Amino acid sequence: MTKPYSARTPSHDLSGLWTGFYAYDLNDDAVPFTAWISEDDGTITGSVLEDDITSPEPDGECTSEIIGERRGLDVRFTKIETAGPDGSLELLRYQGDTDPECCVISGVWFFDDPAESSGTFMMTRISGALKAVIQPAAANESQFGRTTED
Repeated sequence: MTKPYSARTPSHDLSGLWTGFYAYDLNDDAVPFTAWISEDDGTITGSVLEDDITSPEPDGECTSEIIGERRGLDVRFTKIETAGPDGSLELLRYQGDTDPECCVISGVWFFDDPAESSGTFMMTRISGALKAVIQPAAANESQFGRTTED
């Protein structure tokens, strides 16, 4: 059984493995991603793995690097993608907030050019300094009203 959210040990930074999604302009399907984040004294670095929605390959993936900062609950980072066959870089800006336990980040993303797409994102920590404790359901007396010896 997972500990209740309020009973988990709080993390003091964003370091860890995250899963999330982003969407364009609030009306398209969400694109899932996985991120590895390292935070050191408020500086965020890491990488992102996601489906390559521009690839003609059905299972195409792409990786990006991220760099940014966290100040209190405010989180800002830039995702650096290699775009196009010429190897040019594309920068996407992310701005959001984290909860006090540093388990969820949500906000908006945008390009530097306001004429380009923008959207929302949300990500949830899946491991790191904050880990859920799982107990086998059969060992939990209160859940089934019996012990494992029954």
